[in-house]
Amino acid sequence: MGEPMRFTGGAERFMRPGGDRLVSLGSILSGYGLRYSVVKLGEARHILTRVGKGAPRLVLIAHYDRAPGSSGALDNSCACLQLASFAARLNSRPVTPGEEAGQAPPPSLLVAFTDAEEAPASGEASSQGAYALARRIVATGKVGEGLAALVFDVTGRGGRLLYSTAPAALLARNGMELSTVSAGYRSLVSLAARAAARAGIAEPLGVELPWSDDLGLTLGGLPALTLSLLPESETPFLAAGKKPPTWKLLHTAEDGPDKAEAAAFDTIAAFLDSVGSCIGSSLPPTL
Repeated sequence: MGEPMRFTGGAERFMRPGGDRLVSLGSILSGYGLRYSVVKLGEARHILTRVGKGAPRLVLIAHYDRAPGSSGALDNSCACLQLASFAARLNSRPVTPGEEAGQAPPPSLLVAFTDAEEAPASGEASSQGAYALARRIVATGKVGEGLAALVFDVTGRGGRLLYSTAPAALLARNGMELSTVSAGYRSLVSLAARAAARAGIAEPLGVELPWSDDLGLTLGGLPALTLSLLPESETPFLAAGKKPPTWKLLHTAEDGPDKAEAAAFDTIAAFLDSVGSCIGSSLPPTL
């Protein structure tokens, strides 16, 4: 294991067993000077914050709920902290003279921290919090303008970037390879590859990851791609069809802050900054 990530203050409270994660996460965002709203859909309470100007080009998502009995450090506190930090960096980025002249405007992003990702009560994907959120976003008509979602889950340990092929398999099984959702998914895979290359990160490895919010989002009509991290030494487990040791920590009391690695935060920060650059300068309106 690499150098452990050191958490203080608000991050520690966010991961504290029994704590109110919505309140703690809201406090973190406020501390960064970010305005946010709480959107209640059914029993789920999602936290949304906008950065940049104009219609959002991309949605960045991490679920903030956790499995009962777990601190949920890897699943999924680290991703929430990483997205909050990125939103703060983007929000405070100084405007350059070129941007003042109308060149390379800062990207407009929606950052969503979702609820009810873990174990839908009814056992149906439509009860996942992200499903109703996707339906709400789709109802605005933004999907036709290329809006799509990058989902971050279990990104606090390791350095090998993975992307999930599960949505592609689901869409293929349902004869939707030519749908707008499928085209959006493929664009997200391309975006992830370009962003990784720009950040000096190895090309993301396609794996049929366990479902995250990408399940509810895809079924709700919003193109979605889940990204995750894994120690390089654990990737052979995937090829052998076995569960990597990191995944065995999830949903258990062992998933504590001591399992997070500082290098993983550096990797995701570099990747997110590169995504921001891609969205702001080199991508067409449809991703």
